[in-house]
Amino acid sequence: MTKPAFPDGHFYSPVVNPDEAIADRTMLWETERPMRGIDLNPSGHEHLLREVFPPLLQGYDYPESGPSDDTLDRFYDFNGQFERQDPRVMYCLLQTVKPRRIVEVGSGYSTLLLLDMNARFFGDEASITCIEPYPRPFLQRSHDAGRITLIRERVQRVDERCFAELARDDVLFVDSSHVSKTGSDVNRLVLDILPILQPGVLVHFHDIFLPLDYPQRWVCELGFSWNEQYLLQAFLSGNRDWQIVYGSAIARERHGAALGDFLGERPRHGGSLWLRRTG
Repeated sequence: MTKPAFPDGHFYSPVVNPDEAIADRTMLWETERPMRGIDLNPSGHEHLLREVFPPLLQGYDYPESGPSDDTLDRFYDFNGQFERQDPRVMYCLLQTVKPRRIVEVGSGYSTLLLLDMNARFFGDEASITCIEPYPRPFLQRSHDAGRITLIRERVQRVDERCFAELARDDVLFVDSSHVSKTGSDVNRLVLDILPILQPGVLVHFHDIFLPLDYPQRWVCELGFSWNEQYLLQAFLSGNRDWQIVYGSAIARERHGAALGDFLGERPRHGGSLWLRRTG
């Protein structure tokens, strides 16, 4: 591998300099990011949280903990990856659209929840395609049982027809590398795939914290240099072909009372952002 031209943290490097980030913490973490040119859909969030979601959450009865990957075959709640607010929102939201086709880019606990929802609500008639180059054992077992179609490949190499064939109320569920760089999955998805989706397709991105920045601990303590949400924010700004349906961070920051009524005492953290192509 070629040595990087510039050291981490250099102004030409995509890796964040934590000292600079800490110096800019007031701008980065003590105020919301200005969402210029983006409608955060406040009325839609209130409607979902107060009227649509509560009756649909009644059957959310998953255990809090579960086994290791070797024997894992059912979704459980506190899994450290897709948990807290996010699975509850997906559980409710997908009941309202009843997708016929779901394509996942990056699969894991969300797949287990989708499999259960397919059996409970969609009559096992929704086709689930998982694009995952590093599948965990339960994904391979589900593929072998005919419950999903597993594509063990990077999304950069998957034929775009897999996405162009999605129709209204179908779902593209993305949990990617979260990094925009030359040849990355994020670039492929945002720049190449989103523009070819048909009107009415529902799209999910994970670990998106708009209208906030990435968490300070992730950047300054854990050393994350993710940048997916910046590209996504630029894509959405002034883009009248796309609508924000629901954002977990938006709900937490802007609709705390409604979210509290919906979740009760449950943790409110989450990073799901749900979009719909409208034009």
